[in-house]
Amino acid sequence: MLTREENELLTRVGPGTPLGAAFRRYWVPACLAADLPEPDCDPIRVRLLGENLIAFRDTEGRVGVMEEGCPHRGASLVLGRNEEGGIRCLYHGWKFTVDGTILEMPCEPPGSTFKDRLKAPAYPAREAGDLVWVYMGPREVMPPFPNFEFTLVPTANRSVARAREDANYLQAIEGVVDACHAAILHNGYSTLLFPDPESPEDIQPLVEIHDTPYGLLRGTWRRHAPDPEHAQRVQTMNYIAPFFCLVPPRGHMHLHAYVPIDDEHTWDYSIYYSDTLTINHEKALRRRRVLPGVDLNPDGSKIRNFANNYGQDRVAMREKRSFSGIGDNPHEDHGIQESMGPIYDRTREHLGATDTGVIRVRQLLFDMIRAVQDGRAPLGLDQPVDYARIRSHLKVMPHEVPWYEADSYPAEDVVPESAYSLTV
Repeated sequence: MLTREENELLTRVGPGTPLGAAFRRYWVPACLAADLPEPDCDPIRVRLLGENLIAFRDTEGRVGVMEEGCPHRGASLVLGRNEEGGIRCLYHGWKFTVDGTILEMPCEPPGSTFKDRLKAPAYPAREAGDLVWVYMGPREVMPPFPNFEFTLVPTANRSVARAREDANYLQAIEGVVDACHAAILHNGYSTLLFPDPESPEDIQPLVEIHDTPYGLLRGTWRRHAPDPEHAQRVQTMNYIAPFFCLVPPRGHMHLHAYVPIDDEHTWDYSIYYSDTLTINHEKALRRRRVLPGVDLNPDGSKIRNFANNYGQDRVAMREKRSFSGIGDNPHEDHGIQESMGPIYDRTREHLGATDTGVIRVRQLLFDMIRAVQDGRAPLGLDQPVDYARIRSHLKVMPHEVPWYEADSYPAEDVVPESAYSLTV
């Protein structure tokens, strides 16, 4: 368990916090590129790492991300006119470019140089992989952009979804790094209620953690039910600083970005991608239960949520037709993590043998904080990282082959039947 002070360090991300300073050293997803569909479209509010921002696309298609409050007297720029190369505040007409340069101050006297001596607080922004990214840290240490593989594949080979989780980002990351919950929460029907008597699924995996230049690689291996004497089922998962998780593939790669909106809310970006296969975006949204208007409200919050128990079907649970009564993601994961409270009190927890990944992620976050406080680059920024080559795996391998050789072992990843309906 953590002390109260340690829990505060690992969960507070706003301006001036130690973890917030560390997170601001990375390029961070700010919104979907589709949120700004065309030049001079409506600006949008963006809340990120506890800061109130706006994003807009100018006449030339460039994206800007800046503080929401006009630097004149604080009026919201989300109400402004997006026109002719800049965003104009409605209050006194100040107009700003995407980098915060002030183009006009209509009320200032002729000959005034005021606009040349002031800039709106704006962050470097760029588009990649159907996302708008920002860098919120000191300009003099801005790192190269992380070219994740999903940012490099053709647009048709990628599906990016986003849903709001009403809990701290760390609860989401720890849920993925946790090696065992999937066998219970997501698969309890077949592991606990109706296990196969001939070849029951092994729900007690062996777990090992290897540090990497960008975070950690978690390996789990279980006996392979059809051939337990000779084969094991190996899964690998990558935690990539500061809040990315690459989970085992499903015919396509699957990356989560758990981006802190503030201390108590998180954007869960779920990214399907393939270097060879086309992905049907609408089908992917429906399968992930994150289709706007069906599963999500306009603000990204879930229609099924904690207030209505995520539509949990207690009759199906009693009749053993469902284990959780919720039955899909992100509602199962979000539901459990949101039920822990907006910021879980880790002074009350009791970690078990399979929580080694959870423990190590926390240690890495503490290391990131110390690095920045000592004037050093945090994890993943202290040496070159080829993000496009990071892979996770789900393979059947002989017992004698170590799990950490999954990346090079010459076997295809196991693909569930459901994956084929999304890809071409």
